[in-house]
Amino acid sequence: MKIMFEQFDSVNRLLFVLLGFFIPVSTALTNVILGLIILSCMIDNVSDRFQRWVSILKSNPVAFMGLIVFLIHLAGIVFTDAEKDKIIESLMDGAKFLFISVAMIYFKDKKNSFAFWFSFALAMFITLILSYLLRFGMLPGFMHIKGGPLDSSVFLNHIAQNIFMAFIAFMAAVNARFAIQYQKKILWGVFSLLCVFNVLFMVEGRTGHLIAGVLFVYYFISWDRIKSFIIAGFVLLLIGLFAWVAPSNSLVLRAKTVIEEINAWEYGKPASIESSSGLRLEFYINSLKLIKNNPVWGTGTGSFEKTYTDSIKNTGMHPTDNPHNEYLMTTTQFGLIGLLALLCFFGIQWHCAKFFEDSQQTIISRGFVLTILFACMVSSPLVDHAEGWFFVFMSAVLFAGLDTWKAHGKNKMDIA
Repeated sequence: MKIMFEQFDSVNRLLFVLLGFFIPVSTALTNVILGLIILSCMIDNVSDRFQRWVSILKSNPVAFMGLIVFLIHLAGIVFTDAEKDKIIESLMDGAKFLFISVAMIYFKDKKNSFAFWFSFALAMFITLILSYLLRFGMLPGFMHIKGGPLDSSVFLNHIAQNIFMAFIAFMAAVNARFAIQYQKKILWGVFSLLCVFNVLFMVEGRTGHLIAGVLFVYYFISWDRIKSFIIAGFVLLLIGLFAWVAPSNSLVLRAKTVIEEINAWEYGKPASIESSSGLRLEFYINSLKLIKNNPVWGTGTGSFEKTYTDSIKNTGMHPTDNPHNEYLMTTTQFGLIGLLALLCFFGIQWHCAKFFEDSQQTIISRGFVLTILFACMVSSPLVDHAEGWFFVFMSAVLFAGLDTWKAHGKNKMDIA
């Protein structure tokens, strides 16, 4: 039996490698790998895995808070009037928080963590190369891609690609900072800069633009002051020069579009269907009205689409199943209690990251938290497929070792 379980460990490691690669590449293949992982977990020494899972829930604050968020989704069934399929869909979104603790069972093994990191980084490296080829019209015609030369997204939509690319740019920059050999510093640094330019000037995902800016600020705040000023100035100079030489880049064009759309939007009137920013403002205002009517408990699990549609009848405004803001989505369905639980989850991740002995891991972990925090402000990454599973497995990879934080550094100084 022991040999069989060891074989399952090898299978699980391979599955996590494949998952790390396919999350930013293919929704269908991600689902296939997830199904195999769940099947493997059910077969692979269930009693032992269950005991380890319970132990993680007891000792790991991130895992425990994920359980709380899931239970809130479960409790919301009691008072929802949503249809069955929407309830199940919302429960699956809540179950992602629970699955973080399940994945932590396997990511406590550093080999599995490294394999996942490597495969994810490899997928983003391939995406980056193909994106540049697409931009310059050199991509083979037989390849099925999402975007085009002016919006160089490859496997996924531009929102998802830009979120992932912004984070991988940050991670590469951190690796460049901590690398000992200058060759590695240069390689990681060049990779990071190529990712940043891809996010800002080649792909239209404004969520990625926002995240890249936030991570850029945090990266230099967490560094030595003199070095940060020098490098930040150099990067800003490069970005400024490129924006000046190529004023028709996606960053400038999208910024102009946002300003025009916001100026054209009128409060209380239906937004133009062509106005992305106007529609978002419409969704935000109407969602806030729903929250005002049900501030504490919300309207229940999976209820957003029905409740929102009912609230805009005969107004000419546009129905939606997603307000493009995770905080509004959560508060509408689960009230201020649900919002508090979600913010506590992120707060615990941020706080516990300071207990890692490796400051590099602390910075990357907090960069990840900032990525999700700000993505949630302008989209719903926890609901979306690729972004949602990115959130789950990165949370598991980065915070799987937190059960030992009390023994390692209870009084450790905070980092940036």
